[in-house]
Amino acid sequence: MANLDPILGSEQAGIRPVIILSVDMMNLRSRRVIVCPITSNMQPWMTKISLPDGLKTRGMVLADQIRSVDKAARLLRFIEPTPATFVTLVRSYVGRLLDLEVASASG
Repeated sequence: MANLDPILGSEQAGIRPVIILSVDMMNLRSRRVIVCPITSNMQPWMTKISLPDGLKTRGMVLADQIRSVDKAARLLRFIEPTPATFVTLVRSYVGRLLDLEVASASG
């Protein structure tokens, strides 16, 4: 769960779940993590990815809203682990949005 305020323009706002996309090596050594917010709006859109069934958190990852956030300032609490295969899927999707060739990252 993260506090994404303050925002500008059409950025996703508020206190909401996020998925952490940065690898463990970065997460352990940096004050920041790379995240995408999760919305409860289930309307399909080309930059949204539905969370897998079986999680407490419901909604869709906003792959076009990737951002780096300060852990101490913005992260509020851990909700649940996300399956590694889903994290890889989201990383791949973000990579395609940025026209990057994403290598398989363990972490």
